[in-house]
Amino acid sequence: MNGLALVGVDVLAPAFATSWLVLSLLFAAAGWATFEWNRRRVAPPRPPAADAVARLPNDTPGVVNMLTNDATVTAAGLRATMIDLAARGWLRILPPDDDDELARVRPSAQAHQGDALRPHERLVLQHVIARFTTDRAIPARYLAVDVRGSWWRRFASLVAAEARSAGLVTRRWRPTDLIVPGVLAGLSLLCWLRGSRNGTDVAVIDSVERRIVTVLALVALVALIVRLVLVLARPSYTLTNEGVATAQRWLAVRRRLDQAGFAELAPSSQEVGDRRLAYATSMCVAEGAAVELPLAREDHYRAWSTVGGRARLVRVRYPSRIGFGLAPVTAMGVGLVVLLLGLRLRSWSDQVARGEAFDWIYEQVPEQDWLIVDVATAVTILAVAPIVIGIWLMIAGALDVFLTSERTGVVLRARRPVEVSPLPRRVRRLLDRDRYRVFMAVDDGHSDSVTAWRATERTAVPQGARATVRASLVLGRVRRSTPVGHRLD
Repeated sequence: MNGLALVGVDVLAPAFATSWLVLSLLFAAAGWATFEWNRRRVAPPRPPAADAVARLPNDTPGVVNMLTNDATVTAAGLRATMIDLAARGWLRILPPDDDDELARVRPSAQAHQGDALRPHERLVLQHVIARFTTDRAIPARYLAVDVRGSWWRRFASLVAAEARSAGLVTRRWRPTDLIVPGVLAGLSLLCWLRGSRNGTDVAVIDSVERRIVTVLALVALVALIVRLVLVLARPSYTLTNEGVATAQRWLAVRRRLDQAGFAELAPSSQEVGDRRLAYATSMCVAEGAAVELPLAREDHYRAWSTVGGRARLVRVRYPSRIGFGLAPVTAMGVGLVVLLLGLRLRSWSDQVARGEAFDWIYEQVPEQDWLIVDVATAVTILAVAPIVIGIWLMIAGALDVFLTSERTGVVLRARRPVEVSPLPRRVRRLLDRDRYRVFMAVDDGHSDSVTAWRATERTAVPQGARATVRASLVLGRVRRSTPVGHRLD
């Protein structure tokens, strides 16, 4: 049997039985549907702020940061921990030098007797001490960490361990949450394997469409299995009932700290013993602290916003669909070219596989005709990809000619594609090269979830600015942006 035996996948040689293929697809789709339903069900709750606070819980700023940011430790948690250590006398935060805007940090020995450090606080203190190699204070830039590095993972895990020991958070996913999608994935796999054994012997070139659907079903099934394994292997958390009540109290404190004017306070101006700035920082109130202590990159996917008259946590999405950010006319032009090339390639390779074209190569190597057929058949199957991509780009571009979305609000996040793309960083850099592209998430106060748009150097707006932005609806290309002032509240 010719065809995909070229790549050594003998199970794909027979054409799948249609009934088993349909069952496999149905079970895989049901598995994905139940997984997505469970994912939304176990998502961290967004509790409202309490009306009043009788007594503050004895939580560290790192734990408070986790409670008020979707049960996730963000860069503000590290910054707040360092400010809290300074307030308790373990560190000193000094004003910037004349030629710098970043604060300086050095160890101190003014902590009160009996003040014990939690594991994540000790880790931060050791992080500073390890860099205190001279008698001079350390500029904050030398204390910055990579949020994808091992040190950050250690810090986040220690904060989560403390929150779990206090009964405030728990693992978001339990094995029982994955039983149903796991069983459906297993049934889909069994049907797929059964269909591979009961298929009919049809030449690959005569059953290309069915084999493509078969491969897509396998890809969807493998992706589901990988997703199930990852949610168990990677720890993620949600709030317990006690955690929800505690978060409500801290959100009430956040409101009071915001009203008290902690947003612009610098950490170098705080007094020893006053921990309020640390808690304000942990709940993303103190913007002045973020300027003086840029210790880590802020969370790409979560941002606090006051647009709409109330403080709320906003989730940011960065679409990765093909063609996102292209201008409508460009998308239609590129789509047409890709579609025509795909159709021509598929027609030519189909003829070669059937021996109706490229016949001179058969005459040159008659003993290797099976190899030529296999290669041509593989090309015929792969040519479906540019055809589908071309059709998608043409439809999306045509819709974007007429469909436009407009928002007036604050740019919560401005991120380069290489920072948020699911592709490897080297591949993303190769695709972007020296061109300036940026994702802009504009919050107009109407939703707790914002989809970022793609902007060029001509249409980009700085993070934190207020602007009116118009973008194409499907491919998210920013057509026009008009800054209307920076956020002052």
